[in-house]
Amino acid sequence: MTLHSYAQQMHIITIDKYKISAGILDSTAKNELLTRFKGRQDNSLRKKWTARTFLLADRRAIIECYDGQAILFDKQEDLKKLDRIRFVKNNIDFLRKNISYKIELSFSEGNQLVQTESPKRLNQFKTDMPEYYDFEVYELGTGQVLYINKTEPVKSATIFPDLKTLASNNATITEQLYGSEDDEYLMKRLAAGDTLADYEPTDHLLYPKYEQALIKNHKLTLIDTNVFVSSDFYGNLYRSDNGYYILLDDFDQLNVPKTAKIGIGTLRFYHSLDEVRTAQKNYEANKDKAVRSEHFYQKISDAYGRHFPEAVSKLVAGLPAILNFDQEQLAFDSSGMDLVDEALAWNGTNYALNDKWFPAVLAYYGQCYITSKKDGKWTVFFDKESKVWIPGLQLNDGSAAWDWRDFFKDLYEGPIPLRWAGDWDGSIKKMRSGMRIQ
Repeated sequence: MTLHSYAQQMHIITIDKYKISAGILDSTAKNELLTRFKGRQDNSLRKKWTARTFLLADRRAIIECYDGQAILFDKQEDLKKLDRIRFVKNNIDFLRKNISYKIELSFSEGNQLVQTESPKRLNQFKTDMPEYYDFEVYELGTGQVLYINKTEPVKSATIFPDLKTLASNNATITEQLYGSEDDEYLMKRLAAGDTLADYEPTDHLLYPKYEQALIKNHKLTLIDTNVFVSSDFYGNLYRSDNGYYILLDDFDQLNVPKTAKIGIGTLRFYHSLDEVRTAQKNYEANKDKAVRSEHFYQKISDAYGRHFPEAVSKLVAGLPAILNFDQEQLAFDSSGMDLVDEALAWNGTNYALNDKWFPAVLAYYGQCYITSKKDGKWTVFFDKESKVWIPGLQLNDGSAAWDWRDFFKDLYEGPIPLRWAGDWDGSIKKMRSGMRIQ
C-alpha cells in the first residue's frame, strides 16, 4: 500500500534544504491506517503544536493535528528532520483550509540567508507605515518565501512554503496578495475560464455581461433549467467539458419586486451532478422553515441557566476531547492556555463544533484566571431584555474580569488568543475607564 493510496502530497524543505515527501490524511484515512498497521502512540516523539505522534508497524509515522487530520511520513527517520518545522493550518476565510508549515528564524538568521543566497526581493509586498511596522519578503531558491519582520522590538524572520501560508499568518500580506481595486476582478477571472479552485465557498457573483464569455471559456453545455438551490432565484445548470458543473442564475428572471431583470447573479460550482441534486433536495426540505435568530448565549442559558458554575469542572474536563488533545496536557497555566489557543486555531473553522467548544473554553479560561491571578469567582447574571443567563467572573473589586460580548465575538470571529478575548492584563478595561474619565 503506497502513500498515494490515502494522501494528498505535501512537500517539506527543512532549514538545511532536506526534502521530505509527506501526505495529508483526513480523519477516516488516518484511523484506517492506524488500525491496519497497528499504530502505536509515542508521546516521547510528540511534536509541539500537534496532537499526537504514531509509529506504524511498516516503519511509517503519523503526526496527528488538532483538527483530526494527520501528516503521513514514509519513513520514521524523517521525524528527526522536523525539529524547526512548525505545522500550521491556513485559515484565510475566503480560501480553502489546508495544512502547511513554517520555519521560525531569528532576525540574524533571516539576514544571513539574504546575504548568502541573494534571493529575489518581492517588492509588491511593502508596508505603508514603515515607522511603525516594516518588513521584507523574498523568494528563496527553493521556491519558499522568506519573511523578515524589521519592526522593533519584535524583529524576527520566518520561512513559509508559499505566499498563501505567509498571507494566512499576516493580514497585510493577505490584503496585498488577494485584494484588488477592481470590484469585478474575480468576475473577470471566472469569465476567462478560472474555476477559483482555492476559493471557499464555491459560489460567486457575476454580472450578465460576463455570461457568454463564461459559457465559452468553461466549455459549458446547458443540461437543465429552473433549478432551485436557494430561495433567491432559479438557475440554469451547465456541464463543463472539463468535468465540473456550473449553476448560474438565469438573468432573464425578474428581481424583487419584479420590476426588472436581475442585474447580478450567483454562480455555483459543483464536482458532480449528485452534488447538484443533493443541493436541490436540501433546499426543498428546508425552504419553508422560518429563519431563527437567537442570543449568542442562548444555548448556554438553556443548558445550564443560573447553574453554570456548578458545571464548570465537567465542561473543562471535556475540553481535550472536543479540541483533540490528550487529557494529561490540560493545564491551568500559560503553557496550557497556549495549547488551547493552538487547538482552537485548528478547529475554529469547524462551525459544527462551536456550540461544544465555546462553553468548555469559557469555563477553562475562567478557571485559568482564578488559578493564576488568585482573583475572581463565578457568577451568572440574568439579561432581562434577552431573557438569558450569562456566566462570567466577578473580581474582588466588584468588576467583571472580561466583557461577555467581546469574549464571544472575538473567539467566534478569530479565534484570537484567549488572553486578548478575556482581557487578561486588564488593558481594555483600563482604556474604557480612561475614556469615561475624560
